[in-house]
Amino acid sequence: MTLSKAHLKELRELSHKKHRGEQSKFVIEGIRLVQEAAASDFELLEVLHTAEVEDHPGGRALLQSLRGRDCEVREVAPRELETITDTVSAQGVAAVLRQRSFDAGDMLVTDDRGSVLVAFDAVSDPGNAGTMIRTCDWFGVNGVLLGRNSVELYNPKVVRATMGGVFHLPIAEDVDLPSFATRARAAGYTVFVTDAEGETHFDRVSFPAKSLIVFGNEAWGIRDQLKSLADYRVMIRRYGAAESLNVSVACGVVLSALHKLYDE
Repeated sequence: MTLSKAHLKELRELSHKKHRGEQSKFVIEGIRLVQEAAASDFELLEVLHTAEVEDHPGGRALLQSLRGRDCEVREVAPRELETITDTVSAQGVAAVLRQRSFDAGDMLVTDDRGSVLVAFDAVSDPGNAGTMIRTCDWFGVNGVLLGRNSVELYNPKVVRATMGGVFHLPIAEDVDLPSFATRARAAGYTVFVTDAEGETHFDRVSFPAKSLIVFGNEAWGIRDQLKSLADYRVMIRRYGAAESLNVSVACGVVLSALHKLYDE
């Protein structure tokens, strides 16, 4: 089935942040990511696939599971799919989803239940942000906050790097992090910021059940305003000669200490 010129144009526009925001939609690609989306609470609007995807066992099973759902599944020409996807190979399938928005305030737990939240202070690289969301998903974080000036959540490179994590946990965008950190402390959270000059090594931290952990920008780290609001400034000790540690790597290192008390 050939897509109309108007519809193809609308889908192509979703490669731009402006149009993703205006339409409140985004495009994902690849069998695994579409499977993750289909199993989530996200609204699946449209699935586009080439005839060849039926030759892939995973692709065939995916299309069978989607038929009968309240979304349109249509076969398109490979050249049409290529014009609306972000990578050289989309494995013959892509999907259009409705964006979801979460309020940061709704993530705050005001009683004694455990709640670990992770915030990104102006993390700008899509690969870093997506990998950090994936890492948060792995370590069972309860919610992610993208501070102002962070990369857009529905950037295709971010979504792809999450490896499905974007569908598994609440993520709030454009958060005023200093204001949120103040509210979190009032709600009983302990606030941690990662800082190369921090006074506490990550491996010596016992994260309380209610913790807010902030990671900073790739170039300049955490803003001074946020540092002043923190209960602890956490560092990762350097043993070699490297000038700095990639923020997504730092995220994994620090979050690996979250559950040490339970795993010993």
